[in-house]
This record gives sequence, structure tokens and C-alpha cells, in this order.
Amino acid sequence: QLSLVVDSEESGRQEIGSGTPRHRLILDPVDGSDNWARGLPLSALSCAVLPVDAPLHPDWVEAALVGSLEQDTTPLIALKGSGAWHGNDRLETSKLRNIARAMISVELNHHSPSPGLARLMAAARGVRCYGCASLAISLVAGGATDAYMDVRGRLTAESYLAAARLLIEAGGWIAGLDGAPLAAPESLTDRVGLVAASSRELCDEIVDLLGDGQR
Repeated sequence: QLSLVVDSEESGRQEIGSGTPRHRLILDPVDGSDNWARGLPLSALSCAVLPVDAPLHPDWVEAALVGSLEQDTTPLIALKGSGAWHGNDRLETSKLRNIARAMISVELNHHSPSPGLARLMAAARGVRCYGCASLAISLVAGGATDAYMDVRGRLTAESYLAAARLLIEAGGWIAGLDGAPLAAPESLTDRVGLVAASSRELCDEIVDLLGDGQR
């Protein structure tokens, strides 16, 4: 028998099956919906599996999937303690530790960069803006980029939980904008900012560069 709770910010909470649910799916069916609407290939389906009463935090995610919405593509998956995978290929971050060599991605929609963020962007080797948090964090997990951040405080759990589990399983680091462990939001409507990086050292340098004005 299948009995679980499915949660997304758009559709709310739904129970599937019979009996007492043991697990909860946190689902974003179209992360990067603005990209999808414009025909940009920068959107994803994101799904995280947690115990039904667990906090909305990557540490509690038991399984995760992030998949492109393009046809005939293989999704990225992760199982807690068993690694993150793209088909038969195990994901690993770049392990980069220095911002001067880093390719980073930053969310800028509805945001005017602060001096700290401008300083960080100028220090990095390259900067990208994807408009899809799950995809951007997954790129860090796979080593294509070295860090991702959203300093706007606009992310909801459905858009980053699954990808954050991928990143952790791939050897990366995720934290709040102050460098402290990422807090668990109370609900799917709560919004947060975060830094996801290929290594703890790179995360710490990013936090330092953002400075007090960004925290």
C-alpha cells in the first residue's frame, strides 16, 4: 500500500493512498516557471522525500530527484548516505576553495545588488543567472559551477530541498547567508536566502565577501 502526503506551494497538501502516511513529498513541478513560459531551457521538476513530520531541511531528505523538463533526459537522483547520481555517473562537486577561480550563479530577479554582492561578483571568475534554484544548485553538485547563492531571501523549500540533498551527497556545502547552518522554514510559504558551494572553504569566503550589509 502507498500512503503519503504530497506538498507543493501551488497545490497545497494532498494525501494519497490509505492508512497513516509515513513520508512526505515536497514537489515543485516547474521550478523556473518564468523560464518555462518563455521557452528557455532552464527549468526543472524538483521532488524531495522526507519523513512525514520531519523539518523542511536538507538533512532530513531521504531521497531526492531533480529532472529537466526537456524530453528524453535522465534525472539527477540522490539517496541519503548513498551519493548523488546522473544515470550511472556519480556526482561530485569541483571541491574548489577559492572565489577567484570560481564560476558562480546568483539570483538577481527583483533585486538590486548590494556593495557586498557586487564585490563578490567582481571577485569571481565568472557569474551566471539561471532563474531556477534547483537547476543552479544541481550544477554545483555536478561540478559544472562552483557556487550558487540567493541573497534576496525569496527561496521556498520546494525549490531547493531536493537539490540541496544532491549537493550534500556530492560533497558540497550549504549554509545560511551568515555562514551558519541553514535554518528549517516553518512552512512552504516561508522564504530564505542561502549559499550552496562546492566546499566549506568556498562557502566561508563567499559569506565574508558578502559582508555585514548582506546579512
